[in-house]
Amino acid sequence: MSGFLRKKLFSITVQGCRTNLYEADAILNSLEKRGAYHYEQRPDFAVVVSCSITASADRKFRKIVRRLRREHPDIVIAATGCCVQQLTDEQLDELGIDIAVGNRQKYLIPDLLEEYFARGGRPSAAYSDDIRTDENWDALQLDAPKLHTRAFLKLQEGCDHFCSYCIVPFVRGKSVQRDFDDALEEAKRIVKAKCPEIVLTGVHLGLYEKLPEFVRALGEINGLKRIRFGSIEPLAVTDELLDVLADTSAFCGHLHVPLQSGDDRVLKLMNRGYTASDFARSVERIRNKLGETVHVSTDFMLGFPGEDDAAFKRSLAFAEEMRFGKIHVFPYSPRGGTTAAKLPHADDAEIRQREEITLETAGRLHREYCSQWLNRPVEILVEEAKDGIMTGLTTEYVRVATKAPEDVKKRDFVKVTALGYSNGVLTDGSVSWDGEDD
Repeated sequence: MSGFLRKKLFSITVQGCRTNLYEADAILNSLEKRGAYHYEQRPDFAVVVSCSITASADRKFRKIVRRLRREHPDIVIAATGCCVQQLTDEQLDELGIDIAVGNRQKYLIPDLLEEYFARGGRPSAAYSDDIRTDENWDALQLDAPKLHTRAFLKLQEGCDHFCSYCIVPFVRGKSVQRDFDDALEEAKRIVKAKCPEIVLTGVHLGLYEKLPEFVRALGEINGLKRIRFGSIEPLAVTDELLDVLADTSAFCGHLHVPLQSGDDRVLKLMNRGYTASDFARSVERIRNKLGETVHVSTDFMLGFPGEDDAAFKRSLAFAEEMRFGKIHVFPYSPRGGTTAAKLPHADDAEIRQREEITLETAGRLHREYCSQWLNRPVEILVEEAKDGIMTGLTTEYVRVATKAPEDVKKRDFVKVTALGYSNGVLTDGSVSWDGEDD
């Protein structure tokens, strides 16, 4: 059954992690191969890739779907991802979702849409029989990134760790790994499509057993200028991996290493599997191998059950000690079915107060990290150039916004000199920046 997507217009909306970003781009590629056109203004159908990492993400997904239904009453909505994985048939009906696709089944989206249009509109769904035991790899393929300047490349799926607060193992399933040669061929296609930067992703990237070998192979692809990781857990930062990163000239000087808490008791309650000292040793190895200017960013969770004021202060002091660059700050969100959901946690007012204090510290640490790049040439990969202004990222994942040369375009590499810092972004003094990088 084919041909029913030809000349159909579609929109695509994606929430959440870099793994979702990869999957959204791969879905877009697969739809365009069927003859559909990505066109957000008047779509015949919409694809939504959902996230469920927090209660806020669940609410945002529902809001997205309801807005689509309100603005385009006759649109066909195909929804997938972690939030969709948990919805009942009744909830899908209430939201007006026509096609529901669980994790590990996203490659089926074009077929299900073809079938829907061929049969004149019959709702359908595709889910793994048991996501927690499913060992299949979702056969998505990416030829060229369309949604982003850089390409995301997924190597690993699922997680076996079961942090006490995390819903991911229940909705993403057990850890599985992508075939090495298949992933490498995809990387070569991406570079051939004139994309100079690849970000390696996975639900738990460090569980990809051949990660050092894969980075080494990537570094040998002619035309690939930058290699990044989405994030990597602290205990996955091995000496073998760091040796390869140090020897790979295309690897960028930035690692996002999730901390969550700097207090040992809270880390144990979270079932993170490491202590603050373990984390500190990982950061020390990173800086010893990759240099003191490497950007170590992290995640910081507030209000986890058992985090009293003393634990919070220890975490804040640990962040200072680690000299983090970017810190992603977010409040704890109870997820049904997880161990932590059964425990009492700090009240909302207390969490908001801690968030305000942490954001102030995070902002200062980021400014301090970025200040070392002031008044010296840095190279950015241009992500956007319009109205005489260009923005892009340095290799160390610092955003720069400056006046654009007349002939600059997206995916150009440009050397600039930043003179100031504004709202999380380096500028050359000609740009007033009121946004902040994610």
